[in-house]
Amino acid sequence: MGWLSRSTRHVRRALMVGAAVARLSLPGSAAAQEARAPGSGEDQSREDVAQRRERAALLATHYHDAVRLHSMGRGLPILFSGLGGVSLALSLAGEGIDAPTRIAFASGSATMLAGGLGALAVPETYRPNTLATAGMLSQGSLWLGFALLDSEPIPRMTLVSLSAGHYATGLLSGLNLALSDYTPVSRLRADHALVATPGWRARLSDAQLASIERDLLGTEPAIPRWAIFLPVALGGVAAAAPVLDPELPAEKRMMSAIFGLLNFTWSLAAMLEQEHPVQAYQRDLRRAGLRVAPSGPDGTAGLTVSGKF
Repeated sequence: MGWLSRSTRHVRRALMVGAAVARLSLPGSAAAQEARAPGSGEDQSREDVAQRRERAALLATHYHDAVRLHSMGRGLPILFSGLGGVSLALSLAGEGIDAPTRIAFASGSATMLAGGLGALAVPETYRPNTLATAGMLSQGSLWLGFALLDSEPIPRMTLVSLSAGHYATGLLSGLNLALSDYTPVSRLRADHALVATPGWRARLSDAQLASIERDLLGTEPAIPRWAIFLPVALGGVAAAAPVLDPELPAEKRMMSAIFGLLNFTWSLAAMLEQEHPVQAYQRDLRRAGLRVAPSGPDGTAGLTVSGKF
């Protein structure tokens, strides 16, 4: 299987390079017209050339992370929907639980199933966030089901707080999906191939760099990651609140503290996991003494860079 995996990687890389070449060489393409536009040779000053090379090098640094964040095969969505289908069947066939609890568990399983199928239906660039949204909503239903069971070792307030936090995060994640207009991952891969090596970067015009920058900007979510996971963190704090109730048994107070702390820690790690490539790119521009303007030279959304070298 090793030779098959290596061959697959080689074919995929060849396709990415082919797409990049097409953007530069197709006669009727906008990229080819940009490449033939005036001002890309000796007419440009040394400062313009230095700025263009610096911008391209910074784009190359962050494009890999942008592609990774929006890339996902079909395996995980299939697994996700399969687990949802199995758990849905088990929750419907289970005995000894009342109707509200059964509905809570069944809705969580159905959300997993729908999320997996939805991730298979949407464009690849939306798959990771589709699964994340379904996962948060499913966990909200799971915690609600445990709360309705009135588990003896865990205070109900702890379970309800965790459920509310995950539901709110799932809704924010879904809203982010609705508001975001992500760049297709196929175009991100082609852009990445264009800036991956110094040889390719040297052939890019200012107009092409502006287009590549706009594609990178298109990977930024409408709602920041920290804001999406904030409800889970707040839910973890509320879940640990019963530890302050002296009338509760020591076992319940300990369980509330454990579950609250675990969820708060996990959500904090998710909020601070990694700086988004767009934010990292803009930060590196500032460190290099360059300025990020709200619109590009052609009047469309993009980056305009200025500075001295």
